[in-house]
Parts: sequence; structure tokens; C-alpha cells
Amino acid sequence: MANIYDGVFRTILNDCRKLIIPIINEIFGETYTGEEEIQFFPNEHFIDQQDEADKERITDTNFTVFGKIPKKYHIECESSFPDGKITIRLFEYESYAGTA
Repeated sequence: MANIYDGVFRTILNDCRKLIIPIINEIFGETYTGEEEIQFFPNEHFIDQQDEADKERITDTNFTVFGKIPKKYHIECESSFPDGKITIRLFEYESYAGTA
């Protein structure tokens, strides 16, 4: 069921890009005007594992806002029951996606 919500979240952000700016302004205390360019990056990444098949990780959204200073953002929508591993997953996403 979590995949349905994750997909909806990604679709909203990708199809309604102008809605990202107010979210970023609110969450991160930014003052973007809405005229900034937004560049999305691939959200599928593979994690190399010793003695096991690579695991695919899919981020909810990973993008750069080109304001006065380009800034990278990574937002995850945790739609499943908290398993206490979101911090680990975020680290994996960032370290293998090269977005950190």
C-alpha cells in the first residue's frame, strides 16, 4: 500500500512543479519566488551489496532549485508504519545517488 502513496506523492511533485516552491519555502525557510528553475534527478538507484544481489532504492523526489545559489533537495513522504529505518534509508539514498 505504501507504494501507491509514494507514487502519488512523486506524481504530484513532478506534474505540479510550481507547488514544490511553497513546500520548500515552508519546510526549509527559503524565500523562493516561484520563478526559479527546478531540475529533477533520477529516483532509481542501486545499492551494491557484497555477496548479495544489488538492491533497488527509489526516492520520492530528488531535485535542485536554481535560485541565487543552486540548492539540492531530497524529500521523502513516509506513508508506511514507521519502522525506525528512515534515517538509514535516507543515508543510503544520498550516498548512492550522489546527492549529498
